[in-house]
Amino acid sequence: MTIREWVSPFISARKLDPARHTAARASAEASRIAAGSRHTVTYFHQSDDAYSVLTAQVLEALTRRYDIDIKAMVASPPRDDAAPERDALLALARRDACALADKFGLSFSDPGHQPPPELLKLANCILTNAQAHGQFSACVCAVDEALWAEDAQALDELASKFGVSSQRETDAVLISGADRRHEMGHYLGGTFCYAGEQYWGIDRLYHLEQRLFDLGACREEGPFAPIAPRPVLGSPSAPVQKGAEIDFYMSLRSPYTHVAAPQLFALAKRYNATVNIKFVLPMMMRGVPASPTKQHYILIDTQREATQVGVPLGPIADPFGRPAERGLALIPYAVSQGKGEEYVLSFLKGVWSEGIRSGSNRGLKKITSRAGLDWDGVQKHMNNEEWREEAEVNRVALYDLGLWGVPSFKVGSVVAWGQDRLWLVEQELAKLAGQ
Repeated sequence: MTIREWVSPFISARKLDPARHTAARASAEASRIAAGSRHTVTYFHQSDDAYSVLTAQVLEALTRRYDIDIKAMVASPPRDDAAPERDALLALARRDACALADKFGLSFSDPGHQPPPELLKLANCILTNAQAHGQFSACVCAVDEALWAEDAQALDELASKFGVSSQRETDAVLISGADRRHEMGHYLGGTFCYAGEQYWGIDRLYHLEQRLFDLGACREEGPFAPIAPRPVLGSPSAPVQKGAEIDFYMSLRSPYTHVAAPQLFALAKRYNATVNIKFVLPMMMRGVPASPTKQHYILIDTQREATQVGVPLGPIADPFGRPAERGLALIPYAVSQGKGEEYVLSFLKGVWSEGIRSGSNRGLKKITSRAGLDWDGVQKHMNNEEWREEAEVNRVALYDLGLWGVPSFKVGSVVAWGQDRLWLVEQELAKLAGQ
């Protein structure tokens, strides 16, 4: 058992305490009222980021629906420790943004590459000047559209209309925006920050909207109706006789995998699909960096997402290192016993919501026994090293799909990353079932 695994249940219990979270929100609102300030949302934009192109399209809708001020800031790209595999991330963002645009009624077309550097410089100079003169929301969508269409003439016309800042001033503002974003607790473009919390991307906007609605900041009467509602998983319109296969790339040290797994296995049952468990070594255990800011945001974001789907989170017994390796070593054994799903769900539940220390034999026995695995068999397999080859094969296959993180899924022609992309998995399952 590691020191990290021993202390993490106590630390996570404090960080994820709902009472602490509620108190922090109440304190922020009390401070705002005492200061006589308006609800102010800070938005960070990065024009060569496909996700930012989508979030920019809802800025005016947000100010119409909610009694808020939006302070928009342009920012430079994230650091390497917040955005590993940068080229793959950019390609994924473009592809993913197309699916999100279609889902939420927005606009984005993937040209197959990033915008040209010279046009990006001009776009940033326009937006920097617009930011300085309170015209950001009025021009950002037009600037983004011209940039991604590589329409130099349109950008020149926008520069004449809205003005431009010097390159030196623009560079300074981009750095300042990134610094401010870091101070407010995030690292990516397309992020909204409000009263101590961060909301990244169009598919987290509903969390911010819910908070504003609960504070009475919505201008419209009636029930909560977010601009970008959370996609809800459903059921097939008719029984599926023969389902598809879903490749499920997962890690035992991923909180998002913990949120995704029960939903995925339930979805597979509804569509009579087979789930192929493709385990990989956790990213940080294979040298992929993650900044402290990123790690903190992931934990808080996972808590919000887990709450939405009714998956408990915390206390956490972080299985970093040998505890995760012992857990991974048992997946092939569990699968061979017809208990792969049961074991994966039991392990994830144990370490991510019950504080069970899998690095101890006592903890691992509890996890494996309730999954229906024989303890004598577990002891024979938990320290073997044969799983490493399979994990590496899975990692290479994941990279070949253009991904590197988990949870990820491949079904039919769809490749998706994230527990928040299970709706894409369901769309493809329905398509393959002829529904």
